[in-house]
Amino acid sequence: MPDRTSRVIVPLVVISGVAATATGAYLHQLPDPPAATAAAAERPAPATTALLPPTAESLGLVRISYRLHRIPTHASNQIAVWIEDADGAYVRTLFATSFTANGGYDRRPESLSQWRETSGWEQASEEEIRSASRPAQDSGEHTLYWDGTDANGVPVRPGRYTYRIEGNVLWEKRVLHTGTIELGTAPSTSRAEVAYLPDAARDEPVLVEDVRASFTPGEPLDPDTVTTYTRGS
Repeated sequence: MPDRTSRVIVPLVVISGVAATATGAYLHQLPDPPAATAAAAERPAPATTALLPPTAESLGLVRISYRLHRIPTHASNQIAVWIEDADGAYVRTLFATSFTANGGYDRRPESLSQWRETSGWEQASEEEIRSASRPAQDSGEHTLYWDGTDANGVPVRPGRYTYRIEGNVLWEKRVLHTGTIELGTAPSTSRAEVAYLPDAARDEPVLVEDVRASFTPGEPLDPDTVTTYTRGS
């Protein structure tokens, strides 16, 4: 396995929140208005360009939304969002913070351990890493879009799918939000439930909350709703 911890992580080439090599995962961010500081003024402007809608064979569009609270400490703010099928088999990763996605788990083995085990991330291809790895997000509302394809870009079958958001709150203390969404011919919505790993994690500051999902059959992605910031790592 290549040593990813020594890789120089550079800003991604982003097309409306999607790495140019990625398929099927789109990012929509609505961060809270930043404080008027010099650092905020230096942040790049949003990149907004057109995206292709889901392929004709895909079932439609899934939105996974959540509220993120950045925690002002080290060994925190790592999150991953991924999809599993009804049997618990891995389907694809929609988002993973770049530190962990690019091999930071070698230095911090406790980082996003359930996502890494489920996805087999240590053996992930460079293309999959590029498609999922993103800078740490600002506090605020965020929405990820999934077009119903797997990690190879193949449309999934109709049925029930599980979406998960794992976050490292402080070192090994994690939260795991889990929900299911039905993909088929009818719209569906759901809300995720949260587990604290271990239970002592519930005493730490809130990292992610209000996780929910919706599916709209046959809906294309409106490129005017998609923005991104290249920020952090």
